[in-house]
Amino acid sequence: MYRELQPLRQALSVELKADLPPAPPGIEPEHLLQTYLDRVTMYVGCDVADQTFTLLAVDAAGEELGHLSDVPNNPFGFEQACEWLERLRCQHHLRIIVLAMETSGIYYWAWWDFLAGRPNLARVLYNPRTTEHMTEVLSKRVRNELVDAYALAEQVRLGSTPEVVLMEDTDLLTARLCSRAARDLAQQINDKKNQLRALLRAYNPALCQVFPQAKLHHRAVYALLQHYVLPDEFIAAGPTPITAILTDHCRTAFGREQAEQLIALCRQTLTHPIGRKVIAYRVRQLTQDISTAQEHKQYFLKTGYGLIEDRTETRLLRLVKGAGVSNTLALVSETGDVHRFPDGPHLASFLGLTTSKHISGTTLFQSKHITKQGSPNARYAAVNLAGHLKQYVPKYQQMYQRIKNRKSQGGHFIALVAIARDFVTNVLYDMWRYQRPFFLEVEDYRAYRRAHPRAD
Repeated sequence: MYRELQPLRQALSVELKADLPPAPPGIEPEHLLQTYLDRVTMYVGCDVADQTFTLLAVDAAGEELGHLSDVPNNPFGFEQACEWLERLRCQHHLRIIVLAMETSGIYYWAWWDFLAGRPNLARVLYNPRTTEHMTEVLSKRVRNELVDAYALAEQVRLGSTPEVVLMEDTDLLTARLCSRAARDLAQQINDKKNQLRALLRAYNPALCQVFPQAKLHHRAVYALLQHYVLPDEFIAAGPTPITAILTDHCRTAFGREQAEQLIALCRQTLTHPIGRKVIAYRVRQLTQDISTAQEHKQYFLKTGYGLIEDRTETRLLRLVKGAGVSNTLALVSETGDVHRFPDGPHLASFLGLTTSKHISGTTLFQSKHITKQGSPNARYAAVNLAGHLKQYVPKYQQMYQRIKNRKSQGGHFIALVAIARDFVTNVLYDMWRYQRPFFLEVEDYRAYRRAHPRAD
């Protein structure tokens, strides 16, 4: 039963037990009481958008009692909606209101908080994907605000959909925000690095040859680009000042050899007829943007990790090969309390790593694609971690080669997702739920389980 609904039903059942007539033969009194509680409950679906929200109410039999559209998503609209709900409840002689909405970004926050503590009202929060599935069950091909509100009302009336439990741990919520901010910055950094590499390959390919791949984004190279960008600028400067700039920022990685090689290659590079000032300005802007974004990213990672580093889940996950600060922060902060999942497959489903299933009659249809529901941040971290597991864990080395060889296209990513799903389902859940260490070899893990049987 939904968390906020349970105490309301318990209080009302105590009040009604004395007034209920005796149960007919063959019917349990408790079953009769629960049926009556259903009959005096109004089920409301609420579809929340940016500026407005829509309400639709049904009774226990699924009959529509009324709907209210285009309610302003502000305090004035909240008061208007509450008055409408109370008027509808009294009109149909009902006792309890159950209002369901879905986690639509941040739009529902103010309305959700406004309803907290309202008498005779219980709030229920759903994952938006469950509403999509309910509209399919209801054969609603065209979706609008009223259809979604109806689907939410039916979900809460049938009571078969698990509710979303909002996290109240301040440190974990802050760590989650830091993790998502760091991941967004990482994407921005990668985009700008690609732009910078493309710009240099077009107008000074010698830099990309002397400083290939990650070396191009070394802080010493960025410092060099603040002084010289185009080939003739490096030739005019000579090896001595170039060497001085490189060694001032890194004495071990670069030196005179790279400076001389760079000048030699610049002499062979054709100069394109372009606006020199524009190219130099753009290169320096990109290097500065990348450096600034990296500083912000490090701040978020350090701050977020500092909030979770004392947790048991963090200490256990850091024992896994490849579980660095970023991946650990994402998985711990996005997952929360692992005890809310009954088993590993549910945790993998929460991260969107499982394939979707559809049952029609006696036939089970299983999709080839993962659902991608839940947090993209945690799912990315799990797949990123799988890239390290395939290098160090023998079991996952074999799994990776087997899947990659079997798939002619996209085998690399398919294998990584399969490894991530297996790790979350069979390893990570067990580590967190029963506080077990990580083992590279399966036999070592089995030996540990025999020596330390879990106490369920």
